[in-house]
Amino acid sequence: MKKNLYPAKLIPSLHSTQKTRYFGLAALFFALSFATISLVHHYFSGGKMQLPAGLLSLHVIISLVLLLILYFLADGLRLYCIIRATGSRIALSYIIKLVFINIFISNVTPLATGGGVVQVYFMQQKGMPIGKATAVTTIRTMLAALILFTLTPIIIWARPELFHVFLHKNLLYAITGFSCMYLIVFRVIIFRIRTVKVWLIRGLYILQRLKIISRNRFRSSYLRLSDELDLFAEGFKLYLKGNRIWVVLSIMFTALFLLLLFSFSIILIKAFGYRIPLLTILIFQVVVTFFMYFAPTPGAAGVAEVGYGLLFAQLVQQQDITLLTLSWRFLTIYVGVIIGIVIFYREITGRNKNKGAALQCTIKQN
Repeated sequence: MKKNLYPAKLIPSLHSTQKTRYFGLAALFFALSFATISLVHHYFSGGKMQLPAGLLSLHVIISLVLLLILYFLADGLRLYCIIRATGSRIALSYIIKLVFINIFISNVTPLATGGGVVQVYFMQQKGMPIGKATAVTTIRTMLAALILFTLTPIIIWARPELFHVFLHKNLLYAITGFSCMYLIVFRVIIFRIRTVKVWLIRGLYILQRLKIISRNRFRSSYLRLSDELDLFAEGFKLYLKGNRIWVVLSIMFTALFLLLLFSFSIILIKAFGYRIPLLTILIFQVVVTFFMYFAPTPGAAGVAEVGYGLLFAQLVQQQDITLLTLSWRFLTIYVGVIIGIVIFYREITGRNKNKGAALQCTIKQN
């Protein structure tokens, strides 16, 4: 049996300070988001805003609610299928909880770094090894990224006239180069792990020669990072060698998840009374989502609203851009974050109560 290569300090825990920090970051996220919406309202809408009657129609509301349910379900199913492909099982009902927890944590931590870690913690509580859980959450993210990083350069090269408001020729080259580098690095990590370790040891050696790290730190860092790379590569290979049905379903549900994510704008723009080609809306959504991956702010706050407003201001009238942007963010992010806060609080509170009850029972028995 392969031992757990993750040192104890890497096993995620959720103490009271971390929980308080997450809720504080949530407040920061909403503050940044609404501040940016105000900027969009001022600069893109010129302070104008109107509420179209079509947005409040029963047909539109039902369509958006159904889309929202399917969106969250597809998010859960893509994770569920990846878990099944690796040979593990976790109830879909619990996976849906993890979906909302991930939406909450990933959108309040910079560069969406926290969602996967917290999901690993909860999956570990269900008996999944940390190495496999880490691989599962990474694969989930990588599948969506591979689709976006493949489509974005193709879209921009094919339709550069749609992005003239911000696209410089050098930026086009940079996007293409970065996407290609991402795909190459991803392939190397999976199938050329020894090459990655050579780069890793050379990089750490340079840091040691520059006296940035000590010799002992050099050795411990290499062993820890090398073990993590092994676990990730092994987890991904286990996924690729798993049941083909679950692998194919995970890819299909990832594509469906993205399509549903992009469909919110289609319904909203139609509700505003516009007749814009669906392909144009989807193209803009792919590019906006692509740039959100590089936003350093929690939940891409600021980057998402400005990017969306900048692109879709070409398609809708000035007085509609603020409400369109706010509606899009509310449906795709804010609803999930709010539900995630409630579920996260209930899960942690319930877990702490169970631990307290178990402790009291142990004390009485002794």
